[in-house]
Amino acid sequence: MRLQETKVNIYISHAGNLFAYVHFCYFTDPELLTSERIPLTLIQPYLNKGHRLFLDNFYTSPKLAVYLLEKQTTLVGTVRATRREFPAELARVDIQRGETKFSLSDAGVLAVKYRAQQDKANKKPKIVHLLTTAHGNDIAASNKKDKDGNVVLKPTCVLDYNKCMGGVDLMDQHLDSMFVIRKSYKWYKKIFFRLIMQTLLNSHNIMQLQGGKHDFLKFVHDVITQLLTFAPRLNRSGSCHAAKGLDSVARLTGRNHFPSKRLYDGNGNDRTSRTKKCRVCTARGRRTLKGATVATTWVCETCPSVPGLCVEAGCFRDYHTKFDYTK
Repeated sequence: MRLQETKVNIYISHAGNLFAYVHFCYFTDPELLTSERIPLTLIQPYLNKGHRLFLDNFYTSPKLAVYLLEKQTTLVGTVRATRREFPAELARVDIQRGETKFSLSDAGVLAVKYRAQQDKANKKPKIVHLLTTAHGNDIAASNKKDKDGNVVLKPTCVLDYNKCMGGVDLMDQHLDSMFVIRKSYKWYKKIFFRLIMQTLLNSHNIMQLQGGKHDFLKFVHDVITQLLTFAPRLNRSGSCHAAKGLDSVARLTGRNHFPSKRLYDGNGNDRTSRTKKCRVCTARGRRTLKGATVATTWVCETCPSVPGLCVEAGCFRDYHTKFDYTK
């Protein structure tokens, strides 16, 4: 049977299991493992249409590849060498750098074992196992060269996987760098935090397209600052709004916050002290006996906006210990 030409590539990464569980796994065949039923649940509307499915090694298996092939859907995915029904001879064979071994089953599933030219940082061989029903035992030139300047040759299935699945793997790599999901019996918590992190990553990508320079960690820090750290009764207007927002994070850390005396302006008899409005007194509506705003020569140089804070009245202490210092 000849499959029709591929129309759409569909990708499912390890994170896809969260969303498949929401659908309660449409496929309940007891002969299939849960990791095999998850992609079938997600791709069910697209079967028998000539699509190509890319998977990571959490889902890929020979049984799944055969099942999809019967549904006119090809599969390309990395696979664990210990996966059931994966060719044991291929898993055991030793290969040199840049070498590739193939094994074709009677059902038309091609198993591939490829060793990269460069080993990992821990000096261990970087060996990739794949299953594909969309490629033959072909090798093509990649866009990389070895240390001698020779073009690196790779199996075509590896090149297609890197090209089509690279974006998904890169997203998982970014999110794993800030792993916020913790072990919990409540599955909806994992889905919630995964959706939040993917939304933040998408927003960060859009910001970079608009010329943003911050990395993802700094972007998440700024978003959390804007959403959570403004005292509810503070006046948010004015040019110092952004700086005050950053203060809300820095001032409550309890580290390296000490009163600093501002330097004097002028010399000799013309010397005058430099003052700033007390941030806490202003927020609380305090005034001097003459009705002027309370000014002080003491500041906190650790906070981003270098706010003026009275030391004698306890404003410095309240500013660095109370979330809402207006009360």
